[in-house]
Amino acid sequence: MKINPKYKVRNVSDENIVLVQGINPGDMTKVIALNDTSLFLWNKLEGRKFDKQDVVQLLTSNYDVDTPQASRDAELWIAKLNENGVLLA
Repeated sequence: MKINPKYKVRNVSDENIVLVQGINPGDMTKVIALNDTSLFLWNKLEGRKFDKQDVVQLLTSNYDVDTPQASRDAELWIAKLNENGVLLA
């Protein structure tokens, strides 16, 4: 999978949000906000293919989290991005 390049993260009022490039910037009917960990993953994985194991590796290498928890968190992160159409197969 890969993050769709039409989606970009912008900092708006101290919130990191995902926006679709090319749509009316005033249309904020659907906002995806990223916490610090989600932003970290986004920045590390943007522009390249990755799988769940890549996400798990980043989480366990950079945060105090065990592999089972990182695996659950990776699944949730990927599912949320998929649910919002941000990921390409």
